[in-house]
Amino acid sequence: MRKPQIKTTLPGPQARQLIKLDQAFVSPSYTRVYPLVADKAKGLWIQDVDGNVFLDFTAGIAVNATGHCHPQVVKAIQAQAKRLLHMSGTDFYYTPQIRLAEKLATVAPGRSA
Repeated sequence: MRKPQIKTTLPGPQARQLIKLDQAFVSPSYTRVYPLVADKAKGLWIQDVDGNVFLDFTAGIAVNATGHCHPQVVKAIQAQAKRLLHMSGTDFYYTPQIRLAEKLATVAPGRSA
């Protein structure tokens, strides 16, 4: 059974260095609640740049209930990336966006517009 692993003080030395660089060069409009410098993740596990492993209870933006790097989500992203990478939803019409909206409208409760 996998469990969290803390190998360094938190944040670790590599994370502290990257956070310092971030503060010097990245817009302060990007707010962070805690000093985690993510390196990789799978499922509900996330690893920082210093090798510390945590349970990710936040699920991340765009990760949702599938967890990090779910094989079917990765496959869908790869297939889409081969076709078109631009996505705004306000610049052009996108078939996948239209089909998703249609499907959601059929399963969501309440009246449709």
